[in-house]
Amino acid sequence: MKKIILALLLTAFTTLYGYCANVVIEAKKQTIKMDQNKGFFSGDVQVSVGDIKVKSPRAELDLDPVSKKPSLATFFDNPYAFQNKENKKHEIKADIIKVSLIKKSVLAQGNSQSIMMENRQPIMTINADSQEYDTNTKLMKADGSVVIHYQDLETFSNKASAIVDKSGNIQNLKLIGNVVMKEKANVIKGNMFEYVPQREEFQVSGNTSSDVTFEDGTRVYVEARYQQFNKLTSALVAGGNVKVKYKDYYAQGPKAQLFVDPKTNKPDTIIFTGRSKITNEGSTVEADKIRMTLNPKAFFADGNVKTSISQDGNMEIMP
Repeated sequence: MKKIILALLLTAFTTLYGYCANVVIEAKKQTIKMDQNKGFFSGDVQVSVGDIKVKSPRAELDLDPVSKKPSLATFFDNPYAFQNKENKKHEIKADIIKVSLIKKSVLAQGNSQSIMMENRQPIMTINADSQEYDTNTKLMKADGSVVIHYQDLETFSNKASAIVDKSGNIQNLKLIGNVVMKEKANVIKGNMFEYVPQREEFQVSGNTSSDVTFEDGTRVYVEARYQQFNKLTSALVAGGNVKVKYKDYYAQGPKAQLFVDPKTNKPDTIIFTGRSKITNEGSTVEADKIRMTLNPKAFFADGNVKTSISQDGNMEIMP
């Protein structure tokens, strides 16, 4: 799914909040109170840090009590920060934006929104109660009603965090709390989602469910305590009271592996391990291992197999 492209978001944070040596502050009114270690700016405030600009009606600057150097810049009244590079633009809006010049971090508080644009068209948008980026640890955090949009992908969670390297490439991405990921007709839910690009792998844990619809209209629905997908092996591993619904098949067991055909991008085999059972048209098969093939539709059971076949009508052997 296109959630992998969330890496672009972190590149935006990395570039948007890089720090340069030259800082220029413009405002209609500026007041510096050295005894209070404060600076006050009002009226069309504009701060330029290299090619990065922050605009705000009002701002305050905290000075370090010892060195008297700027330590924290706070922008009020719906400030707007942006950076233009060729055909790309990165911007962030919030009720308040705080830039720590010592910790090298940026905090956007209250109705925060980050937008990446290319050729004046939005590529990705992230909304949250607050968003923070630490340039030292390369950690980005979004907190409170987090909603991310990228093309036809939409995610919802209570929190989000990610770590990026010096090049802006994502190392680890997490969505935490009431996670819902939607892409077209596909929906994944769970309590936590984690993506590790080095292994091209994601894992969803905590009351998970996947509802996937394929191009031919068929659906596969999976419930489990956790689900893990590896793109390199094209395999989905589900564990913990696994339940799978596919057409008129209903199967459940402690663990299952779903293999996807890399050519058709459709599931072709599901293997249940541990005591499992599969129900089809009222008949049930229980076994220690069950292998389902989806095209052609069939299943194979091994180990202590028990079969219960549904009969229509009654059979009498007594005259």
